Amino acid sequence: MLAALLTLALAAEPMQLSPGAQEVLRVAGVTRVGVGDPAVVDVTPTGRGELLVTAKSRGRTTLTLWTSRGLTTRQVVVDDGRTTELGRQVKSLVNPALQVAEYSGVTVIDGLLESPDELRRLEQLVSHRADVKVLARLDPRVLPAIAQNITAALHKEGLKHAQALVLGGRLVLEGSVADERERQKAQLIADGLARDVLTRL
Repeated sequence: MLAALLTLALAAEPMQLSPGAQEVLRVAGVTRVGVGDPAVVDVTPTGRGELLVTAKSRGRTTLTLWTSRGLTTRQVVVDDGRTTELGRQVKSLVNPALQVAEYSGVTVIDGLLESPDELRRLEQLVSHRADVKVLARLDPRVLPAIAQNITAALHKEGLKHAQALVLGGRLVLEGSVADERERQKAQLIADGLARDVLTRL
């Protein structure tokens, strides 16, 4: 397994690792370490100011480090590099943690998206491809913020009795509107900020 010494820098480029690879981070004054997704990487102190980062599985996570100088973060991307040109585009233009694989001539894109912008970029990238199936979905943790944005947009457009809620991992439009025209207007506003918003107006 590969081991390398790196100096941790604030706002540094994401650390790129292959599954099973290791890198040693030299972090002065580190007192505590947090790993966003322990299934992606493991972090072990190896000595004074050194942390061994071991890649476990494909994905992306954040290392949070408490040091004597304050709090810093570092993104870690684990990828085996076995992707097609479309896969490279998906990872560079949308989200490097998405999984891209081919099955019987169909390219399947799966994983969690961190924002509606990532979803829109992905749809624009593959909208002309009949041989691509998108299973990627928005991370449920971002849905409440999206619901707030949709509700604010609805109210700004005069739809004061309509709102977006998160129910069962889905975005749902609820409330009341005056007529079919307002219902369609609400749906267009919601669709502009997210995808597959269920309407109960």
